[in-house]
Formats: sequence, C-alpha cells, structure tokens
Amino acid sequence: MEARMRRPAYTMDEEEEEDISSISRAVGLIASPFRAAISKQAQRAYLSSLLFASASIILLGIAAVSYWILYFRFVPQIGLERDVHLQFGNGHPWGTAILDSELASLQAYDVSVTLELPRTPSNLAAGNFMLDLSLYSRPSKSIITAANTSTQVLSHSRRPAILTYASSVVDTAHKVSRLPFYVFGWRREAETLEVDMMEQVEFAKGWRNLPASLRLEIQSTERMQVYSAKVKFLARFTGLRWFMYRWKITSFLIFSGMFWGVSMASSAIAWLILSSYLGSGAREPEKSIKKEERDDRPIKTEEETTDSDSDGYQESSKQGIGRIKREEDPHNEALGDPHAAEADDEDDEGQQIRESPGAGTDSGIGTSLESASAQGIQRRRSRLFGGH
Repeated sequence: MEARMRRPAYTMDEEEEEDISSISRAVGLIASPFRAAISKQAQRAYLSSLLFASASIILLGIAAVSYWILYFRFVPQIGLERDVHLQFGNGHPWGTAILDSELASLQAYDVSVTLELPRTPSNLAAGNFMLDLSLYSRPSKSIITAANTSTQVLSHSRRPAILTYASSVVDTAHKVSRLPFYVFGWRREAETLEVDMMEQVEFAKGWRNLPASLRLEIQSTERMQVYSAKVKFLARFTGLRWFMYRWKITSFLIFSGMFWGVSMASSAIAWLILSSYLGSGAREPEKSIKKEERDDRPIKTEEETTDSDSDGYQESSKQGIGRIKREEDPHNEALGDPHAAEADDEDDEGQQIRESPGAGTDSGIGTSLESASAQGIQRRRSRLFGGH
C-alpha cells in the first residue's frame, strides 16, 4: 500500500515539454499585437490622437474663418460704382449719390466719371465742357436742433471733356456701315466718354474722413443731353493688400497655415503646462499614501529576527533528535536494557539544553549541539553493548 502511494507521478517527456513551450510561444506571439492594441498605453495613445486630430480640425476651421474675416476687413472692395441721376432745369445739370461706408481709409483710389452722350447737334456744338466732382464727409448733427448741418468737402476736381470729332464723310460712312444695327435696335447713335477725375486719392483714418456722398455737375455753354452718368472708384492696391488680392489662394494657404501653426503651438504649450500641473497634483497624494503605508508597517527589530532564527534552529534540531530517537528506540526495546530509562533521561536533558533560549542564536552553537547529541548516542551504544 505504501509503495503504491509512493509511486512517482507521471512526468512529461522532453519532446512534449518542447511542443507545449513552442505552442505557448506561438500563441504569445499571435496574441502580443492584440494585447498591445488594447493595453492602457495604447488606449491613452488613441485618446491623445483623437484629441489632437479634433483640435487640429477645429483650429484649422477657426484659422480659415479668421483669414476670411481679415481679408474682408483689410482688403476693401476693388471697384465701387454709383449712378448719378442728373437734375435739369435752371442752370447746369447736376446730381448727387450716396457712398455709404464702402471706401477704406489710407487706400489710394482712382476716381472717374462715365458719361453716355447722344451725338445730337447741340452736344456736338457744345465742344469742350467741364465736369465738376466733389466728395463730401458725413454730416454732423447739431446737439440743439438734432438736424443735419453743413458737410465738409474732402476732395474736389474739375476736368474737361469733349465728344469725338468726325467729318461729314466719315460720319456718313460710319452710319451707313452700322445702319442694320441701328435699325434693329442693337446699337444707338451715342458715344461713351470716360473722364479721369482723381488719381491716387487717399482719405485719412477715421470715419469722419471718409466720403459719404458726392455731387457731379456738367458745366457747358450749350444745353446738353445726357443718357446716363456714373462715378467709379477703382482701388489701387499696394504691398500686402495687393498680394492678398492678386494671389488669393496662395495668401489663404500661407496666412491660414501661420495662424493654425501658432494656434497649435499655443494649445500644445497650454496642454503641457496643464498636464504637468495636474500630474504633479496627482503624484503628491500618492506619495503621501505610500509614506503612510510605510509608517503603519511594523518594523522588525533585531531581537525578533534573532528569535525567529533561533526558533528555526530549534525546530530543525528537534526534528533531527526525533529521528535519532526513533532509530534508537527499537534497539532499546529489543535489548530490554534497564539502563534505557537512564539514556532517555540523558536525551531529555540534551533536548532541554538544546531548547534553551540562547541555543539557536548562532549557527555554530547548533552545530555543537548536534555533535554533542551524536557523542551521547555513541556512549549509550557502548554502555548497552559493553553490558552484554
């Protein structure tokens, strides 16, 4: 029964161990990417990437919107045109128009007047005539009457104009060549004159220095007929305004990229400062908790260490003496020596000596106790066999 119980357990062969180890390694290699993909570090990396991409897209949109706001505020309208409805009656024909606030300060403008005049005998007989153009500031309101007062003239100009001369032969040939167009109404016997009134005119900074209205007057000795009259403002961009207007896409990419880069750098610096501040605040409580745990942990003194060592030595010595006694008991029982009780008393005395408090404080003392027990056993054997 004891032999059956003590039969050694089944042990695997080296080949089986190698197969199992190779399978475990293969499984580990296959599962390692998945473990790395779902690890905490990977999750933090996914979250950081998502936050970075979201912040980049949002800041890119803000940069694009900011650039277009800057463009429409900094680059004014390239051309501004106003129709002037002339008033005829006593005196020269004249008319006014409102400009609103579409002109920009510190921006050079070329101002011109476009007239569409019929080639009537009176217009041809007028010869040279004068165009008088004045730009007025916004009217200031009186505090007492709350009514508009007189305005200030910001710019004034007078320029000559004349219809193109043509002899009777040339005029007749021209009319004959275009007769079908005149008949079907595709053309009319009129001439369009464009007269430059102001060049590179600028207005000082401030809304009171921008023109809010204009007045156009046609001065002639003859009574003139006019189809239409228009005043045009053409902006002459220079420097950065010229670049932004001439190269719209390039300037959009450059300035939006600059704005986006500055925004991303500022956000990254703010994120680093915030994360370092929060990380330091989270580490300080953790350190204090660890310190409290170390303080609560009992400190093992040197005496307890020596006592535990001595207890270990005592237990080992007890086990050794017990085995020796079990080996000697059959001899004592077989021989039936009356001195066996005396030998047992000696064994008890040796055991008491070994179980004394100072017996296990040193490894040398344990060795001496084992040698003393061995000598006692030899003496008992000599007594037993010597007696016979």
